[in-house]
Amino acid sequence: MTTSDASWSPRLRVVGDLERPDHYYLDERDICAYFGTYTPRAGFSHSYANDIVSNLKKDPSLQGTGQWRYKQRAIANVASAIAQNLNPESWQNTIFIPVPPSKRKESPDYDDRMVQVANAIGNNADVRELLYTAVEREARHTMNEKRDPDALRASLGIDPRFAANPRRQVVLLDDVLTTGCSFKVCKEMILELWPDCAVFGIFVARRVPVNPFAAFLEE
Repeated sequence: MTTSDASWSPRLRVVGDLERPDHYYLDERDICAYFGTYTPRAGFSHSYANDIVSNLKKDPSLQGTGQWRYKQRAIANVASAIAQNLNPESWQNTIFIPVPPSKRKESPDYDDRMVQVANAIGNNADVRELLYTAVEREARHTMNEKRDPDALRASLGIDPRFAANPRRQVVLLDDVLTTGCSFKVCKEMILELWPDCAVFGIFVARRVPVNPFAAFLEE
C-alpha cells in the first residue's frame, strides 16, 4: 500500500507562477489550490497522490465489489482534507460547486465522486450541482489533444433550480487539474450568472508534466 510522501500536502497549495505554465488555460487571475501532484500513467503505487486519485476515479461498475471501499475511503479523505483547510465560519458566504464529469446522469458510467466529496465536507456546506453535463464527451484521461473550451462549454448546462440566492464566493471542486480548461469554462459560466461573486478552484491534485530527460537521469 502506498504511504504518504512528498507528492501530498495536508495543507492546500496555491498554483503560482512556477506551476501555472503546466496548466495551459490558467492565467494570473485564476486562483486554484491543490493537495497533491499527480503523475499520469505512473500507476497508483507511484505516489500517495496517485493512489488517492486512482481510488477516487474507480469505475462505477466496481460498486458492490471489494474495490469500492477504496473509492469511498478516498472520498472521505479528500472531503476531510478540504474541511480542515477552510474556515467554516466563512461558509455562510460560500457555494461549493462540483465540476461536472464527462457523462450524463442517465449514463451507467456517470460518476458523481466530486458531488460525494462536496456533500461529505460537512459544516452545513452549501453544495449545488449548478452545472451539469448536457452532452456526453470523452473523459479527459482518454484524450491526448488540447481541450476545446467552446466544445466543452457547449456540452454543459446550468440548472436553474440552483441559480437563485448567489453568495459572495464560489469554490469549484474537481479531482485533477490538467490543462485548466474545465475550471476556466465553469468559472466563466458562473460569472455570467453571478457577476459579483469570486470564483476559486480546489483540486485533489494537479497533473505534473513528465520530465523528458527522466530516462536519461535514471541511467
